[in-house]
Amino acid sequence: MPVHLSDAQARILRSDMLGWLAGIDRDLARFPGRLRHPEAAFRESEAIRRLLAALDAHGIELPDEDARATLTRAADGFDHASGYMEIAAVHDAHHALLAILDTVGVAR
Repeated sequence: MPVHLSDAQARILRSDMLGWLAGIDRDLARFPGRLRHPEAAFRESEAIRRLLAALDAHGIELPDEDARATLTRAADGFDHASGYMEIAAVHDAHHALLAILDTVGVAR
C-alpha cells in the first residue's frame, strides 16, 4: 500500500519512532528479566522498524496488526499527554465564534 506523507509528517514520524525504538531497545537490553511482557516489547520494536522502513520505501505491506496497534497506542498516548482533545475543543469553539464575528463584519 502506498504511503503518501508530506516531508514534514515523515520527519515527525521518523523522529518519534526512532525515539520509541531507542527506549524499547534500551529496556529490552537493560531490563529483560523485569519487563512484564518482553515478547510484546520485541513485537512492538519490530513493528516500529517496519513502519520506519515503510517511510523510507513510501509503501507498506498490509495488514500489519502489530504496527497498527503500536501506532494506535502511541497516538492515543500523545493525545492524552498533550491534552489534545481539550485543545481541539477550545480551538474549535474560538474559531466558531470568530466565524460568526467575521460574518457579521462582512454583512454590514
